[in-house]
Amino acid sequence: MKDLYKKHLSKVLNTFDRLMNKYQYDEVVLYSGEIKTVHLDDNTYPFKAYFNFKYFAPILDYPNSLIIYKSGEKPKLVLFRQEDYWHSQPKDIEGFWIEFFDITYYKDINKIFDNLSTNLSKTAFLGEDTKRFEKLHFKSFNDKKVLDFIHFNRSYKSEYEVSSIRKANELASYAHKAAHQSFLDGNSELQSHLKYLEAIAFKESEVPYPNIVAYDENSAILHYMDYSTKKIDSKSFLLDAGASCNGYHSDITRTFVKDGHDEFKALIQAVDKCNLNIISKIKIGMNYEELQEQMHKDVSQILVDFKLMNISYDEIYEQGYSKIFSPTGVGHYLGLQVHDVGNFISDENGSVIERSKEHPYLRLRRDIEVSNVFTIEPGVYIIEQLLRPHMGNKKFNWDNINALKPYGGVRIEDNIYVGENQIINLTRPYFKEIDESSNII
Repeated sequence: MKDLYKKHLSKVLNTFDRLMNKYQYDEVVLYSGEIKTVHLDDNTYPFKAYFNFKYFAPILDYPNSLIIYKSGEKPKLVLFRQEDYWHSQPKDIEGFWIEFFDITYYKDINKIFDNLSTNLSKTAFLGEDTKRFEKLHFKSFNDKKVLDFIHFNRSYKSEYEVSSIRKANELASYAHKAAHQSFLDGNSELQSHLKYLEAIAFKESEVPYPNIVAYDENSAILHYMDYSTKKIDSKSFLLDAGASCNGYHSDITRTFVKDGHDEFKALIQAVDKCNLNIISKIKIGMNYEELQEQMHKDVSQILVDFKLMNISYDEIYEQGYSKIFSPTGVGHYLGLQVHDVGNFISDENGSVIERSKEHPYLRLRRDIEVSNVFTIEPGVYIIEQLLRPHMGNKKFNWDNINALKPYGGVRIEDNIYVGENQIINLTRPYFKEIDESSNII
C-alpha cells in the first residue's frame, strides 16, 4: 500500500504544481474544517474533513488542521490537538504515508495563523470556514478555477484510490450480509441498520452516507431513512449502504425477498440482469449517458416481461413510460465523496457540461475514460406519486402493478472501475455469497 500511496501523492502534487503554474500561485493552503455547534446549543455535529484535504492523505479526524504545499517542496501537515480534559483528542497520526509530510502539532487555536507564510499574496486557500481566515490577505478563497482544475483531475483514480475503494466494498459486504440475516430473522429496520454498523464496527457518523434500510413499501422511497422500530412480518428488503477505507467510499445496493414471493424474486433477478447488461456495454470513449439509455431500454423490456403495461416495448421506450418506474440516474462518480466531483466538467478549465434535458436526475455526463470509478444502479419501483397522474389509463396493467406495490421496488448497485484493458466490478467478488443466497447471479 505504501508504494501505491507514494505514486498517488506524486499524482496529487503534480496536479497542484500544474494548477499553480497555470493560475500563478506559489502556494496552496488546505483547511480540514471545523467542528460545528448546533444553533443555540452546545452539542456539535459529527466532524467531516474537507474532501480535498483528504485527497492528500487519509486524515479524517483532525479539525482546524492545515496542509501547506509549495511547488517542489515537501508538503507540510499542521495538526491541531488542544489540551482539553473535557473532550478526547486525536491520537498521533501513524501509518505508511506519514514519511511523505513534514508534520507538526499545535494546541492553541489562536496560534493557527502562526503556521502560515507571512506573505499570502500568491497563496490559494481551499476549504470551508473561510470566516476565520478572511482578515488574511490570501490571493483567493476557494477560487472556482482552482477547484474545477482539481475536481476534473479527481475523476482519474490512482491505484491507491482504487485499492481503497475496493477495500471499502469488501468491508460493506460483511455488513450487508449481517443486515440481510437480521431481515430474515424478523428484526425491525432499525435493528437491521444497527446490525450493519456492528458488523464492521462503524459508528453511525462513520458510514459514508445514511444507510437506506427499507422494508416492503418503503423501498419505493428512494432515499428512505426513517428506520421503523417495529418488528413486522416483512416480505422484501432494499439495502443501500456502503463503507469507507482511507477516506474513500463504496456505495452498494442489494434487494432481498423471503421465500414464497416468486414474482418479486423474479423481478429482482431481472433488475440484476439489467445491471450486468449495462456493465457489459461500458466502452472507453462512450458518453456515460448512453448507459442511462441502456437502462431505460432494459427497464422497458422488464415492463413488458412482467406485464406491468399493456403496450409494446417500442411504445414504452419511445414514450418514456420507463421513467415512471425508473426515475433515477443510472449512477455517478465515486471516490472521496459518494457522489464524487467532476461529473459535469469537461476539461481542466472547468468547461461546463449541461445537465441532460432527457434525464434531469442523471449525475454524470462525461465520456468514460480509463481510471474512472462510478456506480451502476438500475432500479424498478412502484411509486404511487409517479403513477397517480396515470390512474385509469388502460396502457397500464393495474392488477399487476398493485400486486407488486407492497414490495416497494428493486435496486441493484455495483461499483465499477475502468481499467486500461478491462472493466472491473469492484463489488461482485465480495458479494458472491450474498448474491447466490438471493438467486440473482
